[in-house]
This record gives sequence, structure tokens and C-alpha cells, in this order.
Amino acid sequence: MADIYIILAYILSYIGLFAAVFYAISLFTHYKKGKEPEPKEDKKVSILIPAYNEEETIVKTIKSALSLNYPKEKLEIIVIDDGSKDKTYEIAMAVASKEKRVKVFRKKNGGKGTALNFGIKKARGEIIVSMDADTTVDRDSLRRMVGFFYNDDVMLVSPSMGVINPRSIWQRIQQIEYYMGVFLRKSFATINAIHVTPGAFSAYRKEYFDKHGGYEEDNLTEDLELALRIQSHGYIIENAPKSCAYTKGPKGFRELLIQRRRWYAGLIKNLWAYRRLFGFKHGALGTVVLPVAVVTVFLSVFLTSYVISRALSELWKELLSLQSINFQFKDAYELNSYLFENFFLLLTTQPIILISGVFILFLGMYVYFSKSQMRYKESISFGFVLFVTLYSFVFTIWWLVSVIYVAFNREVKWR
Repeated sequence: MADIYIILAYILSYIGLFAAVFYAISLFTHYKKGKEPEPKEDKKVSILIPAYNEEETIVKTIKSALSLNYPKEKLEIIVIDDGSKDKTYEIAMAVASKEKRVKVFRKKNGGKGTALNFGIKKARGEIIVSMDADTTVDRDSLRRMVGFFYNDDVMLVSPSMGVINPRSIWQRIQQIEYYMGVFLRKSFATINAIHVTPGAFSAYRKEYFDKHGGYEEDNLTEDLELALRIQSHGYIIENAPKSCAYTKGPKGFRELLIQRRRWYAGLIKNLWAYRRLFGFKHGALGTVVLPVAVVTVFLSVFLTSYVISRALSELWKELLSLQSINFQFKDAYELNSYLFENFFLLLTTQPIILISGVFILFLGMYVYFSKSQMRYKESISFGFVLFVTLYSFVFTIWWLVSVIYVAFNREVKWR
């Protein structure tokens, strides 16, 4: 088993290093080509805000949309209350009564996809923006995205995502994860390989919905499905890294697990539904990005599971060994020597540790790029340490739970 582990570890390391270098080269080689176009503000835009039981955040979200640096006569905000049981509808209506650009509709609960499709039918803009009800944006975010739509082949433009005031351990880990996403989406954009877009503030050409239909209403990850569908039709998905949107991010582990269970279960089902995207026909998306994503997830989960089981096994053996001498050490020097020989030397003499160091270096580069694009000034050092230390373990838990749910056809709920 140990030999298989070593072989798979090196395979994963090779694939991971190849991907890390490939994505970095793709971004920095084509960065001038991939620079954002001049901000534009002459297209009519409809911002759709689907909301379900969002009475605590809906006002802040609407005000954030209203504060966008965009001509008032070219912007409409449509709030779709999806059968909320709290006062979301009444609160939104109170805002709409004072601001004519805001329209509020109420419908029977049917899920986010149904609410967005309802909003698309009401929208008058040529650009549709989906905005989550717990999201805020920078004032220039919309202008920076609209410029991309002067290329007629662009059907979707994704923003950069961040976490609002990360405080808990899990929010800080998400912050670093989102920074990785900022880098990767821009890198993927240079090779037309974006396949995951944030639902929080992505912009779509309405013409696409008119020709190819709206959101899949029963899909766990309707935004992911839509991005894959756009790719399957041969259109372009762009990225505007300086268009920044911010979400709360789950605060506790259980809440985060529920979110990731939905995301990953949705990813599994949608990748299977769009398996035709794998292959040479779809360029770098089908030959590099999607295959690497699938293989690295599989190997990462396997290897992390093995490392955890191996570590627990070795720890148990050491405890039994120490128990045999009643945990007696003659002095502190002998204890320190024992710890040094059994743990520090074991770690530092493993080649995989050196490779992991290279990965951390690339991660740091990714995060630095993203932080500079989003102009984030607060220190993220603590979050970075947490990410490097814990992410592979929680990532494995998320994926194992998601695979079990999909394999046994268990119901995956939103909350």
C-alpha cells in the first residue's frame, strides 16, 4: 500500500506542478491580451436579486446595487421574492417605494433558478446580472464588466469574489480559496476555459437566454450548468478581475459543509451531463483544465485519506511504545531528541515535502496576484497559514460527503 501511495503521490505532484506552471504561464504570457477593456456604461442593464428569507441582508444588497457608478436611466434592479416566510418582501417594497429603479415581485417558492427565470422575463436590459441577496459590490464593478460585451461572442462575464469581513477560521480559509479562484478564472479566461462562475454577480447577454433558454430550475448549481452550457455552444466566457463582489461566507463548519456538499454534488452531476466537453474539440478546456480538475480531486482525496489513516496508525504505535516505558524520559533533552528523530526528520527527509513547498510558493503567488487585483489592504497571513494547514483535510471531507450523497442518490438540500 505504501508503494502505491508513493507512486500516486508523485503522479499527483507532477500533474499539480504541470497545472500550476501552465496556468501561471497562460496568465502572464497573455496578460496584456487579457486586460480589461475600457469601462463602458451605454448598455441597458437589469440586475436580478432572487431572495428567500433574506430580511437581514436585502436592504444592504439593494443599496449596494443602487450605488453602482452607472447611469441611472440605464440600470434597473429587479428583486424576486421566492416565497419568503419572513419580511423580505415587505422590506424590499419599502425600498422600492422610494426608488423607482427598484422593482419587487413575489412568487411561489420554487428555488433560485425559478426566481431568476421569472426575473429574466421581466427584465428590459440587454445585459442581465444575477446578484445574490447577501452580496455587495464595488461601485465600478458593473462598468468594468460591460466593456467585455462589445465582443459579440462574449455571453458571460464573471467577477472576482471575496469574503466580507472574514472573522472565523472557516471564513478566513474561504477568503484564500476565493483568491485562488480569482487567479484561476483570469488564467482560464486567457485560454477560454472558464467553466465555473460565481452566481453572486455574474453578467450575461440576454440574447443568450432568448436563444438557448434560461436557468435549469431543478439544478443544484444552476450557475455552473449555465457556464458549461455556454461553453458547449462555443461562446466565450470572460473575467473581469477588478470587478469585485463580496459575500458573507458560511461562518461555521456545518454551514460550510452543507454549502460545499451542494456545490460538489452539483459539479459531479453537471460534469457528467456535459462530458462531451472533454476532448480536443474544446481546446484547453477539454484537454487540460477539466481533466486536470477531475484527476487532481480524485488523487487528492485518496492521498489525504491515506495520509490521515497512516498518521493515526503511526501515532497509535508510538503511544503504545511510550506506554511500555510509562512515558518516562530521563530529561528534557531526551524528550526533545525523541520528538526530533520521530517527527521532524521524518517530515523534512520526504521528497513530497519539498514538492509541497513548491506548491505553497505557487499558492502564494496566486494569492498575491488576486489580492492586488482586488486592492485588498488587510493582512491575510493568518488565513494563508490556516489554508495551507487545514484545507486539504476539509477539502477531502467535503468531497467524500458529496460523492456519498450522489452515489446513494440522497437528497441534497440548499440549507
